[in-house]
Amino acid sequence: MEPMTIFAIAGGILSTLMVYVVMKVSQFGQNQAMSDQLLKVETERATAKKTMLGYTHYAKCLEASRQTAADALRSPVVILTREYTQVELLNRDTYHLQADVTVVVKYAVEFAFALDVSPAGLALSELANGVSLKVTRPTLAGEPKVKTLSSQVIGHADLRDKSGVLADLQAQFVQLARGYGTAMSTEEAVRNLCKLKALEAARDALAAQPGVRHVPAVFAELR
Repeated sequence: MEPMTIFAIAGGILSTLMVYVVMKVSQFGQNQAMSDQLLKVETERATAKKTMLGYTHYAKCLEASRQTAADALRSPVVILTREYTQVELLNRDTYHLQADVTVVVKYAVEFAFALDVSPAGLALSELANGVSLKVTRPTLAGEPKVKTLSSQVIGHADLRDKSGVLADLQAQFVQLARGYGTAMSTEEAVRNLCKLKALEAARDALAAQPGVRHVPAVFAELR
C-alpha cells in the first residue's frame, strides 16, 4: 500500500477519533449540567416542602403549646386596683365615746384574678381557619390587698385610739372587698382583659414551638 494512502487512512481514523472524543466531552458536560440542574431543583423542592410543612406544623404542637401557655398564665393573670370610701358611724358604747363620731376612710384595693390552666380549664383545638382557645371565666385569687389612703374623723368627741379604730374598720372592710372582687370577676371588662391575656399567651406559645413558621388566627372563647 502506498505511503500516501496509509497516511490518508490514518488521518481519517484520527479525525474520527477526535470527533468522537469531542462528542463525548460535550455529552459529559451536558450530563453534568443536567445533573446540577436536577440537584438544584430537588434542593429547592425539599426546601419548599419544609417551608410548607412549617406553615401547618402548628397543628401538631397544640398540646405542647397548651402546656407552655398554661405555664405563662399561672396566677395571677390580671391585677387591678380600685379605690373605695368607707363611712362608719362609731358606736358610743363600743368605743367609749361621749358623742357621735363618723369616720371616713379611703382605701386602695388590689384585686388579683386567675384562670383555670388545667386541661379542663384551658384547651386548644384545630379549626378549619385557625385554632380555637377555650378558657374558663376568671375568678378572684387570694385575699384583696387593702391599703389606707386617707382617713377623717367627723364629730366633737375625742377618739383616743384612732389607730385601733382604723384597724377595726379595715378588718370589716376586707370582708366587703372580697365581695367586690367576686363581683368584678363577672364584669365584661375584666373578663375581656383575662381573655386577651390568654390569647397572647396562646399565640406566643404556638410561635415558640420548634418548626412552626406560621402562627394561625387564634379564636378565644370564655366558657
